[in-house]
Amino acid sequence: MSTFEESENLSALNYSLDTKEKLNSISEVFLTPFGLTTFGYKRVYNDGHYMFLSTNDQWAQYHYQNIHDHGAFFQTAMNNTCTQDFYRVQWPINPNDHFLESLNHFGMWHGINFYRRGPDYLELWTFSTSVDQANVSPNYINTLKYFEEFIAYFNSKAQEIINTRESGKLAKFKDTVIFGTNDALLNNGNTYKFLNICDKMKIDKLIIKGITENVSLTKRETDCGKLLSAGRGTKEIAKALDLSPRTVEFYINSIKEKTGLHSRSQIRDAIQNAVKMF
Repeated sequence: MSTFEESENLSALNYSLDTKEKLNSISEVFLTPFGLTTFGYKRVYNDGHYMFLSTNDQWAQYHYQNIHDHGAFFQTAMNNTCTQDFYRVQWPINPNDHFLESLNHFGMWHGINFYRRGPDYLELWTFSTSVDQANVSPNYINTLKYFEEFIAYFNSKAQEIINTRESGKLAKFKDTVIFGTNDALLNNGNTYKFLNICDKMKIDKLIIKGITENVSLTKRETDCGKLLSAGRGTKEIAKALDLSPRTVEFYINSIKEKTGLHSRSQIRDAIQNAVKMF
């Protein structure tokens, strides 16, 4: 790694460590009830720059200083992430590459990752627990909707720290990262336990036009937005989706923050003009 890259990664590490308190305050509401111990967020751009935040600061430090690729297992998941939908992958019980071994070394086991691709980047939300909590992992399939709701909550609360390409806040991988299907990895005889949301759960999502750019809504934001555009009030939406009115307001406010549209009438118009994504 060049001196420039070392300096770049050090600055990004310091930024990551500076965000830990906020990261903890956002994620603790979700981790503890579900028996989880670690949460991480990563955004990887096609040019090799990336941001990585983790509630495990020792792992974050090791990652920035020593991890220069994603290992075969996670790289395969990244290559197969759908453009508009979540892709989920549950960690294998027995680590089979250096990245998985490193996670275990730093006390992270029985994890699950959620991936979603953006215009020129890929986002990752990762959840894990301790080695003695193997009973947590089988419950993932029954609690996926709560993970997705937390992801929407996290992205809303953490916008100021994750929506940036400022110098000093992004590190750089040694090699340029290009996302695409890697047939060699897919057909090398290894059997991975992928939980692909594109197959397991149909998620209707909308791309709507905001003040400055098009933005992607999550499933719940889409559900609330479509009912809002149909003229439903907060209580009606809550009843239709089996949510609390407060939760509905959260999703509507999230749409406002994402789009820069600050009135319900603007959101209605944007959603009515939106293109349905499948």
